[in-house]
Amino acid sequence: AFILKAREKKNRPQATAVPDPLSQLVVDDPPSRGSKRKSQDETVRISIEIPKKGEDVAAEGDETNTLAPPTKKKRATRS
Repeated sequence: AFILKAREKKNRPQATAVPDPLSQLVVDDPPSRGSKRKSQDETVRISIEIPKKGEDVAAEGDETNTLAPPTKKKRATRS
């Protein structure tokens, strides 16, 4: 009898708690997805900025990329 009461208590709180979290989760899913996408974009930007920082050229990223291949060619010519 005690087990049945315990099960009823467990079922009632779960039944009451499930709709609320589900509603919250449904509402949170679209924003969380948007946040995840934004985070991925930021992560990509950060990873791109890291090489720029290594080259000490944060504002001139395009020029750094352009200068990189000729530098490699010069090194290949020297060796």
